[in-house]
Amino acid sequence: MDYDDYFHNTNSRTPLPGYDGYIVLESSDRPIRYHFHSTFIGGLNAQECHTMAMASCRLACTATDVIRGKLGLSHLNRAMTKPCLDRLQTMQYLLDAHMLTHPELKAKLCYLPVVPTFIDGTNISKDTLEMAVFVMIGKEDIRVNLKLRFIGSRWMCVYADLG
Repeated sequence: MDYDDYFHNTNSRTPLPGYDGYIVLESSDRPIRYHFHSTFIGGLNAQECHTMAMASCRLACTATDVIRGKLGLSHLNRAMTKPCLDRLQTMQYLLDAHMLTHPELKAKLCYLPVVPTFIDGTNISKDTLEMAVFVMIGKEDIRVNLKLRFIGSRWMCVYADLG
């Protein structure tokens, strides 16, 4: 198969818009930068990107605190689907059991606050967003991955992973 024409004619295409900005949170001493990009034409506008950056940052910090055992799972009932909450509860149980035998890990991850540092969002489709929220707990860099889907009249988290 010959790809010469494909790679040489890419100058005629226009890039999809991306949005960059900052959000300010009480838990951080500096603004948190975010970047959004889309995989199709007609995604979120700049204001919606800012709103989703705030919401996903709040969701990532709350989910991290739930997994660490600082908050109850009920804090996420309105933001996550039932299967996502069940997986998060399983992760909380496994991490809690692991920390019983590793007190040094508990000291690194459980006592210091969650401080977000960067948010990266990808608009996959009109009803799906994938977010990566980079946070620090002490000196530990952690990435919280979220998949949000527009269900009914609001964005719900259908997948959350911390690592």
